[in-house]
Amino acid sequence: MSENTRNYVHALYGFDATVHRVGPGDSPGWDNASPCEGWSARDVLSHNIGMCQMITGIAHGIGAETAGQPEVMNPIEEWRSAFAETREALDDPEALAQKVQTPWGHLVVDRFVGVVTVDPLIHTFDLAVATGQEVVIDEGLAMAGYAQLQKAGDMIRGERFGPEIQLDGNESVVEKLVAMAGRDPLLGSYASYEPGS
Repeated sequence: MSENTRNYVHALYGFDATVHRVGPGDSPGWDNASPCEGWSARDVLSHNIGMCQMITGIAHGIGAETAGQPEVMNPIEEWRSAFAETREALDDPEALAQKVQTPWGHLVVDRFVGVVTVDPLIHTFDLAVATGQEVVIDEGLAMAGYAQLQKAGDMIRGERFGPEIQLDGNESVVEKLVAMAGRDPLLGSYASYEPGS
């Protein structure tokens, strides 16, 4: 497995842990508003399921212009299935080496996976805040994601990534990442991340 893919799957595992702490579909937290404007916690999950489905398709050579937003009735089960399919699809060196249509043009699958690793990191924050959890994001992944968003600049701004929140300079790299993505890091409480946890 490539470094890009390891990082992406690592980021998905962080999101996965946050999903499981919310609980089943009738848990009230799924209907809470998230820091991602206009999205509930359930919408955040739907987006991540759609992203996994898109990446699974891309790894199978099926190009995509955008991720879907499926209706989610059984959050844990539907997420678990999408996540498992993505892990399986990416565990193939030939799949990672092919060039496929993506929302950012024709890219090698492994390169595309590297580009979108920041997405589950930001949405881990969104889901955690929406459901009253501590934010747990790997600092190494956060550092790489922050550098990536700095390089992208205003290209990332849009419906889901608002203007950067200005900070005083003493924040953690996770808080800097969150602020770069247009979220107020003060909305979250932060747990220390220990590799392997």
